[in-house]
Amino acid sequence: MDTKKFFQRPIFWVIFVFVFSVVLTRYFKIDIHEPGFGRSWYYGDNSSEGNVESAARFYKDHGYGPNAGLPTYNHLDEDLTNNYVYTHYPPMAEWLGGVSAKITGSHSDQFNSILPLLLSVVLFFMIFKVLGRWFDNSLASFIGASVLVLSNYFISWADDAHQHLYVEFFKWIFVYCWWLYLTEKRPFYYILLLAFCYAMMCLFSFEPYVYIAIVIVGFPIALKQKVVRWEVAALLLVPVLAFGLRLYLNAQYLGGFSEMIADMKGALLNRTGRSAENSELAREMTFSDYIFKLPRTRLQRLGHFYVFPSLIVVLLGILGAVQIRKYNRTLFRLLVVIYIASISWVLVMPQHALIHIFTLRHLSVLIGMVSGFGIVRYYSLIKQHWQERKYAFLTIHTLLLAYTFSYIAVNTVYFVYLKYGYLYPNLGTDKYELLDSVFF
Repeated sequence: MDTKKFFQRPIFWVIFVFVFSVVLTRYFKIDIHEPGFGRSWYYGDNSSEGNVESAARFYKDHGYGPNAGLPTYNHLDEDLTNNYVYTHYPPMAEWLGGVSAKITGSHSDQFNSILPLLLSVVLFFMIFKVLGRWFDNSLASFIGASVLVLSNYFISWADDAHQHLYVEFFKWIFVYCWWLYLTEKRPFYYILLLAFCYAMMCLFSFEPYVYIAIVIVGFPIALKQKVVRWEVAALLLVPVLAFGLRLYLNAQYLGGFSEMIADMKGALLNRTGRSAENSELAREMTFSDYIFKLPRTRLQRLGHFYVFPSLIVVLLGILGAVQIRKYNRTLFRLLVVIYIASISWVLVMPQHALIHIFTLRHLSVLIGMVSGFGIVRYYSLIKQHWQERKYAFLTIHTLLLAYTFSYIAVNTVYFVYLKYGYLYPNLGTDKYELLDSVFF
């Protein structure tokens, strides 16, 4: 088995140069205020980035004192009556945008995007490092990491000034360092590092609250260690403190505890769909939505996010999970924990997961772990069936490969690398998505 470290493989540096050539092309060519899909839906979150830019301008102009430090939106509009203070979401992205604006003297998105762009380089190396360490630098781990960084999951969000790149950055650090602490008796400062990463994630987004909590509790179980320990208790206290800070700021701005409770209750109704008039779906989710619409929508978007058609992602995931179980039972148990963490947001906040494409990023560690092993195993099956002249299977393989490569050519090569990459805006800036109605 080839166990070269990732940086010893020439193809790694080819991938690095290619990926960041696309990322930098997008950074310089596609503004968040341009119409079309270039920074929206599958290819970014321009609405949230616009809010960061607006908040950054307010902090630059007025400091952090007004509005209890909460972000002010629509401040880019010269009509100050349109300003409103957003109390429903963690404000760390806006706070960092304000710091950037104070330092650079500019509130523009390109300045706000410098920090996430730099962190994305670190994340690129980290993905290869983590998977390589878990799987002894096997070819499968290298392929799995390559699938992630070559996909829409990484490229379109690498310079995102809102929470997406930041959360992924801290998530990969947390998952890896918690594993290191549990398996190699790392020193106390690792807990401080883990607490910092968890706190940052909680101040960027509500989504990591449950994901990381499951990892905290699940990893000791997977490693057959005791769960009732001070480290687990200390880390589980972090989201409580982070959420407490959030509520305190809201209460300071709104004028009291009861006002804060009423405001957060309205936000909860909005995010969960318990009130039709406040629901993001513009109605309550029905039983049929949970059975048909939610799974179908998630599968439809999965392929847009992770290179392969959704059907192939699922097949590679199953093949990869079986191979990991044979490879190392302990890592397979960790995989099960990460799988549960990856789908937790769908279970906790199904309407939010239904509406927002970017929530598919929760699958990133899982996809990185299984996709490489799945590809290696599938290649061996094709080779076996070729040697045994099993033409029925070879016909199926041919159809699946033709379907897969056609999908990649359109979904990733055309849209991500060319239309919203190198050739932007020469191929158009419309909001038409060619494969948007294709289930798999």
